[in-house]
Amino acid sequence: MRRPWLLAALLALIAIGFFGYQVIAPRSHVLAPPRASNGVDYVLYVHVPAACRLGGCHALYVLDGLAWIPTFAGIEDALIARHRIEPVILVGIGYRDALNTGDLRKHDFTPAFGREPNVTGGADAFLSVLRDELIPYAEAHLPIAPGERGLAGHSYAGLFAAYTLARAPNLFDRYLIMSPALWFDDGKIYDIPYARAEHSRFVFLAADTPRGEVRSDMANNTLRLNDLLLGQPDLQVSHALIVGETHNTMVAPAAQRGMLSLYGAEAQ
Repeated sequence: MRRPWLLAALLALIAIGFFGYQVIAPRSHVLAPPRASNGVDYVLYVHVPAACRLGGCHALYVLDGLAWIPTFAGIEDALIARHRIEPVILVGIGYRDALNTGDLRKHDFTPAFGREPNVTGGADAFLSVLRDELIPYAEAHLPIAPGERGLAGHSYAGLFAAYTLARAPNLFDRYLIMSPALWFDDGKIYDIPYARAEHSRFVFLAADTPRGEVRSDMANNTLRLNDLLLGQPDLQVSHALIVGETHNTMVAPAAQRGMLSLYGAEAQ
């Protein structure tokens, strides 16, 4: 039987997360789209830089939005203040059922690779929701300029971003893929064919690896993906190894380097 104090503690943590989000990410707010066709209630955590309030900015969709939008927002604000990047509207995608985020994201972000989805394998359904429901909702409710959008994902969400890159070539133009879970299902992600896009796309890959001469499996897997993507004629690919960081602490430095690569002056 669940103890009342445990439930109260979990609810308090969620409340702290929401209030902390508002403090860390000024000019941010939360949108609640209707229940999606896959039966999941999503939440959009939105950060609109001052320069984007009247429109004219493209969107970067950040998976695991509750966890990472404060990080991305802080980095973006600092880079904009230093005139290092063009501003973008950040749209973080999360779950209304925040307590079950772990199970929900594991299902949404993992491909079935031909099997019947169960605990994993919901990537195709989530990709349809993202394309047909969440993105149109965001573009209808926010001052997002049409024509170009980006996708950022870490770990399982990085796996989903790599899958989207192959399966939906015209949905996103810029990808920030951080320490992706490419090992999932014995690395079947390496074997799927890549559909050709109608225009060039830009990809920034990053992986955590320890200090020293031996690379991590994560780094080796990401470099393998890098080599695979370099063979695609419509992709422009760059990468970085984030040395001395853990799987989670690598997100901030990877996000900064990725946003500079994808939205910095040289990228423009």
